Amino acid sequence: MGRAYYAGFLSALIFPGLSSSLAQTISTNTPIPPLQWINLTDSLGGARPPPLKDAVMGYDETSRSLIIFGGESSGGFPQSQTYILNLQTLQWSTPSPPDNLRRTPSARSSAIGGVDNAASNRHGFVVIGGKDSGGRALSDVWEFDFINQFWSEVSVSPGSPPPRWGSAGGIDLRTPPTQDPVVPGPNNTFYIAGGFNGATTQPLSDVWMLNVSGTLSSNLPDSVAASWQRVSITPSLSSQVNQGGTIIGHQIIAVISPDGCPAPRLSPTVISNTNPFSTRFASQAFLLLGTFNGSLWDDGGGLEKGEVAVLDINTGSWARILPSGDPGTSGKQAFPGPREGASAFSFPQALVGSDRNISSDTIIYGGRDVGGRYLSEVWLLRAYSGELSSTSERWSGFGNGQLQTGANANGAGVSVSYLSQCAVAISPTQSSTSSSSPGPSATQPPPGSPTLPQGSDTRFFPYDTSTTHKLLAPLSLAIFQVAFLVLRQVSPWFNPSFASDTHLAWTYLPILAVIVAYGVGVAGIATAFTSISATSSITKRAEPSLTLQTLHGQVSLAFFVGLFGLVPILLALSLLIQFLRRSADSRSEKSKATSIALNEKNGPHSEPISRPQSEQNVSPPSSPRQRVHSWGPSTLWQRSTEGRLSDDSESMSSGGPTRTFEVLNRPARNRKKTGASLAIPMSESPNHIPRNLSDVDWLQRRRSLNAVVGLTW
Repeated sequence: MGRAYYAGFLSALIFPGLSSSLAQTISTNTPIPPLQWINLTDSLGGARPPPLKDAVMGYDETSRSLIIFGGESSGGFPQSQTYILNLQTLQWSTPSPPDNLRRTPSARSSAIGGVDNAASNRHGFVVIGGKDSGGRALSDVWEFDFINQFWSEVSVSPGSPPPRWGSAGGIDLRTPPTQDPVVPGPNNTFYIAGGFNGATTQPLSDVWMLNVSGTLSSNLPDSVAASWQRVSITPSLSSQVNQGGTIIGHQIIAVISPDGCPAPRLSPTVISNTNPFSTRFASQAFLLLGTFNGSLWDDGGGLEKGEVAVLDINTGSWARILPSGDPGTSGKQAFPGPREGASAFSFPQALVGSDRNISSDTIIYGGRDVGGRYLSEVWLLRAYSGELSSTSERWSGFGNGQLQTGANANGAGVSVSYLSQCAVAISPTQSSTSSSSPGPSATQPPPGSPTLPQGSDTRFFPYDTSTTHKLLAPLSLAIFQVAFLVLRQVSPWFNPSFASDTHLAWTYLPILAVIVAYGVGVAGIATAFTSISATSSITKRAEPSLTLQTLHGQVSLAFFVGLFGLVPILLALSLLIQFLRRSADSRSEKSKATSIALNEKNGPHSEPISRPQSEQNVSPPSSPRQRVHSWGPSTLWQRSTEGRLSDDSESMSSGGPTRTFEVLNRPARNRKKTGASLAIPMSESPNHIPRNLSDVDWLQRRRSLNAVVGLTW
């Protein structure tokens, strides 16, 4: 039993029925609600979650709580943290469970999640499987209670499917619960199809249903039970990792092939159109975001402008819609950029704002952009209560045409545009091998598709620069390093032994090379900004400014600022400090020289000394002329002053030694090793009395015997 719609790019699995194939055509008359993108990121407060991809998301109307669990962080590791966003206050927080109920699921990403709202029995959010921190597939089932904010592991009966992650599936909120025949209480059914089990990719035709029943409360935390039931689907359908999927009623919508009207996207977001304004919206699925290889496909600029690809599962036709954007404060419309693995949840009413009856909202979180950056942005795709077509692209709430922004936007100025053609392949593609299956082979990638190895993502380089930049950057570094090494060897700044005029002349050459290196470096970074280009058309169109869109560019700019900005500043500061120190030393030397010169002026061979206080009041005998040291600083001064005496002294031989005499028959006295042998000019210290004969020059003793009391020869 079973019925499968295979739509090339999108596969719809419907129970029960027969298999058929949906034609890939574009429609310009598919009715849609007025659509507008609104950026909520800056309107939210509290403890925000980090950038994540492949997290699961759900919502509880009773508590007005949006939940985000798990996901892969920017380091590439799955997380186990739970975040709650109160859509009434727009504040992020983490759960506050009862003390005895602090269990939590293990870290995981790429799990299946869905709301389990069963009247008063359960206000919960179910998480199924996923990929753990070691890359292994999981099969456990957990449920979060929105009322008391705790996690409970669901008791699952035997007969479960193999562990897996990256499946398509979930639950449609519009499907009412049924009465469970085994466990008392209402039953909700979750679906999973395909996925990766750690070794092989499960086919989409491997479909399972999870029936959840029981009661979830803080008094009965372990009373939720579940059972698996396998669904037989024919024919076999291939699958791939990182597909997008959703549930419409009891139908699984999974993105698996690039042969549809939109460009083939990697890890897109697929949601159902929950707007209740028209019954024709109930059969529509929205394909949002994702990334694709712009070197193979041209989507006409759709994804850069927030394209919403609409599939009607009843007719199999596609409509490519360009919604209105967020005018923000500048008035220029903005759209979410291409991204993989964004989480989404769609609700029949407005999720935020003062008037919740004017629209239905789809809230989107996180993802990873084409540059490899993980995102934490929060966007709304707001579908207003109206109906548009290609002949009527404005609605009754258009008003004065002035777009509004924020949670309270009411749709004024909102209009849509229909694209008239499908995405076009811009390079030859390999034809797929023939198969009895109506879809692509599981072992042969579809033509032009972003193929993946087992469990890994396809990565490509979205940006490039000119060859000039690639040559100038390393050339600048090479010149700079060589010049610096040479400068360090020959410059007297670094090596004082090379302070001669010859080596100083050699200093100019490396200085000139450093200047050239700086010029080449500036030219290199300038060409990086002026020559950057996108390797794919979608990358170029998705980013109005291509500069600094990659981690390489950001690190390179930081390196440039450090090497070409901070290093010169630090070097200049170092030279300035050295200059100031040398200036201070020079002033100190000049001060010493001035002091010595003043001493020489009073007595060329004398130097003032400090004396004990007890000696300062002793009056020396008068002397007709000043005393002169027999030795002192004058004997250690420059050669030009050696051997010079004062004008009042007799000339002495410039090269001869100075003789001294000492009284031998006087009692021994304690003399200073330095000060006792120095003479103080009489003009400066008139009360000084020589302490021994060595303090008096022999010429002065002979001419003025009365200057010494008790002299004994």
